[in-house]
Amino acid sequence: MERLEEISSLVSRLADLGPLTADEDLYEAGLGSLLALELLADLEATFAINIPDDDFIEARTLRALCGVVTRLRNETPSC
Repeated sequence: MERLEEISSLVSRLADLGPLTADEDLYEAGLGSLLALELLADLEATFAINIPDDDFIEARTLRALCGVVTRLRNETPSC
């Protein structure tokens, strides 16, 4: 499974936001602050990384989250 799809799946499990595009703003789509905190914890656990708060707050789309995860894992960008 591609990284972007994995992140999309995590978001779908947490929140019923309907189908999201890779560049759609998660918060405008309805992701609330409590679910965002759960998403942060799930991303960190799933990918074995620690995401700085500022990076997470600024990454408002699936593609941006994918970029953060990829960068923190020192992997070749694939988002």
